[in-house]
Amino acid sequence: FGLCLYHNPIVTMETTTCPLIFLLWIFSVNSRELTLPAYNLRSASNHKVMPLPAATGGKAVLVGQKEPLSLNVCIRKRSRVSLDNLRYSNHNSSTVFNVTFNSGEWMGRYHARPDDDWNSFKNTGIFPKSYMLEPGWHVIKIYVEDFQHTFTEGIVVDKLVFNVDDPWMDNDVLSCKIICTEKNNFPIKIPLLTSNSFPSRMEQRSFPTECAEVDNVDIPLYNAFIDSFTITSSLPQYKSFSNRRTENTTNCPHLSAELWRFDNFTLGPSSSEVLHSKTARMSFYSSSANQFIVIIRFYLEGQKKGSVDSKIGSLLTLGLKTLSAPMTVAMRYKEKWGNLSKPETKQFDKNNLQQVWQIPDFSWTEDNLNYIILTADSANLDSVVDNLRLEKRPFKPETQKTIYKSDDVHIVAVYVEMWWLSPDRMSVHLPNGQTFEGVAYLQVYRPIPWNDGYSQVFVLYQDGNARFIPVTPEGLDWIPFGTSVILGQTYSDSIRPYTSIQQLDIDPERWSMRIFYKDGGSMLLNINSTYSETQVQVSQIFFTRDRYTLPFATIRSMYVAEGNTDVDSVKVDDKQTYHVMDQWGYVQGRSFAFYRSCISRHLTLSPDIQIDVLQTRIT
Repeated sequence: FGLCLYHNPIVTMETTTCPLIFLLWIFSVNSRELTLPAYNLRSASNHKVMPLPAATGGKAVLVGQKEPLSLNVCIRKRSRVSLDNLRYSNHNSSTVFNVTFNSGEWMGRYHARPDDDWNSFKNTGIFPKSYMLEPGWHVIKIYVEDFQHTFTEGIVVDKLVFNVDDPWMDNDVLSCKIICTEKNNFPIKIPLLTSNSFPSRMEQRSFPTECAEVDNVDIPLYNAFIDSFTITSSLPQYKSFSNRRTENTTNCPHLSAELWRFDNFTLGPSSSEVLHSKTARMSFYSSSANQFIVIIRFYLEGQKKGSVDSKIGSLLTLGLKTLSAPMTVAMRYKEKWGNLSKPETKQFDKNNLQQVWQIPDFSWTEDNLNYIILTADSANLDSVVDNLRLEKRPFKPETQKTIYKSDDVHIVAVYVEMWWLSPDRMSVHLPNGQTFEGVAYLQVYRPIPWNDGYSQVFVLYQDGNARFIPVTPEGLDWIPFGTSVILGQTYSDSIRPYTSIQQLDIDPERWSMRIFYKDGGSMLLNINSTYSETQVQVSQIFFTRDRYTLPFATIRSMYVAEGNTDVDSVKVDDKQTYHVMDQWGYVQGRSFAFYRSCISRHLTLSPDIQIDVLQTRIT
């Protein structure tokens, strides 16, 4: 197609034929079309804002001859960028304007014909130049020429449309709400050893999520000949002094205590319809004139889904809006092994319109349908129910116990009332003969030199999840963990990968611990934590199950969207970079770095994680 874009400042649309430039534009299937509004708080403070109904958001920006418009543009990774359209309007005079990138990289020059209506917007179409831009911050500039020494009011700019050859770019990155770094380097820690090791492979098993508290990034690492490897955590390489560390439960319905709920329905002889909630189905039956039965059928997630919902006890609440006569309601439920529980009766009257039944732990099943039966005895009258709901009972707070403390290390055992792998727990053994049973996870702290406090640097859970972080920087009280590594061969009977640690033998002053797994495997951890990084060397690895098909470690992390991540990139052997959610299948390497190239608003200072294979049984 043709576009009238030209260089000669003397040529005008009124005095000569426009040289028609034919453009053949080939777009990558992975490119994104993104929009940048001209109106923002900065442009509004430096330019006249035009309230125009046809403008995007109802506002556009006037760009005069001596008032160039500069807009920030940010790029996620090195990408080819073109300006596909500039939406503008003109008034009574012809106007010529130029568009440049950064320090004068020319995008195009455009002649705007006169019009009589600012609200009549036009489109330039594709500009002739495109550029390969590095990641980070750029500036696009629109300026109106002093064309043939004639006065012009300028143009009103509504928006710019870019085409960026990056499938993971979005408008938040483009508008610099999210900043991405230019370079991320992860040199191999011990090149002489790593370069002689047998290559490992990582597998892409991640899945999309909208919940920032779900570990949807799932990348197992395989090496049948693994003998030793290191895991190094360090602060993110992007520059940010924000220490955002609160959880974000938006779009996380599974974190709610409520399992199901029915609202505003009639309970009585006239009830015959079947009601559905998102997770349950309720049916009504009449057994006599004064007795009616309600059955609620539902499924619950359990260990196979990485959940405690089918293990933890429940609270069943029945609340009435109106009650014409006293009513007795008996509750029974199908127990885990298929038997019906004994009936438990509650009395309802005008002074007691709400009653709660407590259902004990380990009553439900995740493998089959659960159901609750309510039998109501009352006069032959209908009652209006406000709500009928089933909730998880409240969790008791975790309890902590210091099991070792010295000038060099502080170790805390944490006990969780309803661990997701219950009844499995781990026992912790110290050199002095002390043993601590029923531990869900262990916290390791090291003293920091600039005050009398300790900084948490390592956590190990009974399910094999290990978390690492460097010492908290001076001036901050603590920084959050993020990406975790499951140590050992995982089980495949759950969507949430896990191992099962049975015993942990700790030598605190040596900063070492030996893991003994339920399946008979074991490994030795040696921890070294400094101001810049925390590193764990894993050695003396003994696995009892298939080394070829089961991983030696698994990366678990979170990615929702750019800027809402705990990891967004993987760099292999400090050379090739992969987006963490791309479908790259399997990739071989000896060093794997998991990091963020874009500043995240979720756990901003949580660490980068690098895994280097040191030694393998064959090279």
